Amino acid sequence: MQIGEQMGAFRAECSHAAAVSREVLRKLLQENRNTEYGITYGFGDMADLEEYRKLPLTEYADFAEAIRRMQAGERNVLTAYEPKYFLKTSGSSGVQKTIPLTQRALEQGWDLVYAASLAQMQGMEEKKHLHTSVFRIDEKDRETLLSCAYFQYFREKDSRHCEKYIGGERLLFSKEIGDVCYVKLWLALSEPSLYSIQSIFLYDVLLLLQYFTKHWKEILQDMTDRRIPPEIPLSKEVREALLSLPLPKQHWFEKVRQECEKGFDGIVHRLWGECAFVSGIGGSSYGTQEQVLRQFLGDIPIHYFTYTSTEALIGIALEMESPCYVCIPHSGFLEFLPYGEETEKTKWMEEVEVGKSYELVITNFSGLYRYRLQDVVEVVGFYGEAPVIRYLFRKNQAVNIAGEKTDLLTIAEVMKELAEAWQMMIYEYSVCVDETALPHRYCFFMEAEWRSHTDEEYSVFLDEALKRQNPDYLDLRNLEEIQPPVCFHVQEGAHGAWKAKQGKGGHNKPLQYSPEHDYGAFMKERIQTHGTGR
Repeated sequence: MQIGEQMGAFRAECSHAAAVSREVLRKLLQENRNTEYGITYGFGDMADLEEYRKLPLTEYADFAEAIRRMQAGERNVLTAYEPKYFLKTSGSSGVQKTIPLTQRALEQGWDLVYAASLAQMQGMEEKKHLHTSVFRIDEKDRETLLSCAYFQYFREKDSRHCEKYIGGERLLFSKEIGDVCYVKLWLALSEPSLYSIQSIFLYDVLLLLQYFTKHWKEILQDMTDRRIPPEIPLSKEVREALLSLPLPKQHWFEKVRQECEKGFDGIVHRLWGECAFVSGIGGSSYGTQEQVLRQFLGDIPIHYFTYTSTEALIGIALEMESPCYVCIPHSGFLEFLPYGEETEKTKWMEEVEVGKSYELVITNFSGLYRYRLQDVVEVVGFYGEAPVIRYLFRKNQAVNIAGEKTDLLTIAEVMKELAEAWQMMIYEYSVCVDETALPHRYCFFMEAEWRSHTDEEYSVFLDEALKRQNPDYLDLRNLEEIQPPVCFHVQEGAHGAWKAKQGKGGHNKPLQYSPEHDYGAFMKERIQTHGTGR
């Protein structure tokens, strides 16, 4: 099906999204009625879909043992569909989970995600694109990441899919690339007519561009000399693939040198004038990082790609520059649990209200039923009958000392206020609870531009901003049950060092909050006491 036809079919589906959604649930119950889970909960005996809403809400612990059995080869435990992969989550919620993914689930919407990206600009399929990721997967792999499974799905459907990206299949799928940024920057600089920069998370684009600011001279020299230093961790095959790429004429490299020497504001637009957009998952909770990214991009717009989690594909972004997602009616069955209310009674998509916040509850084609995703979203409108939602925060990720529960969207807002008030770029930040102080306090760490202000001044500002944003925090501060926060500049790369130490793998995501008890001590060892610039 052509891109236009796919998007037309999606519009038609959204015009009666409630009926499509109910039919998806009916099909899931019917096809999984003879599984162990379906028999236990009477899927085959439900005369009315409303009976499904009476089943208990679930979380990962309810499925963990059954998933282990599925990994061991047992069938018809949770789902009648054959698992193709077992996905590892990033562990950002504190526990690294294993989630089954079936071929049936891949076929329930992922083509639409790709179509929505292509629909942003006419003629995109004929252009050259850069993807910032390397997908470490092959046909034998059963444990992988969602993004690897997604790209492998397209690779198996049509091998030509990979050739749209600079470097092709050899440099898009590889387990032998140690320095991803080196390879991706080489690829970008080999293509003056680059049309888009695509990523899983926009944060990956930011990391690549920050790498560019530090290493452009060396890579230009390597490309000119057609050599790759032996210390760069790449296999012989990857080196040969890079060196075999045709290079632009010398005047392109001269342009790159001249533009880089002017500085890096708007560098992407200045170098790649044909670049039409950058894509990846982002939004309000990554506000400070996106502010830095936009400084690099200049006027190039952002497409917010898709709203997905390891457990479920939720929605697609239909408009450029809008981090809002149209729920996909056929990708699974969505329920909406009113956030902030003492209830476990969910609403279905035709029952939600614009302006209200909800925790998502999903039933998917991989064996999760009435699963609390812990994601809190706001309904901002409708596309036909399909809700349009904006991601707010993860419910189980909040800073909490005495019941104030400051969510990460609030943390992002106060850090954005700080960056704007002091007119500085904050490249990375995080917060934890400082349990060494009594009463406890919030402890902020940031990799940021240096200004003449002190960390103590930043701490006072953050305290006042938190009081404005969270009334419960204000009350507890007045009651002296929480001490004023502290804020520290830390060395460049401190956040990355912590993530490397954790060794959980997964995608690069900004680390905004850590509940780990040794996190504060680790970061305090990397406090910077004077400005060196960045």
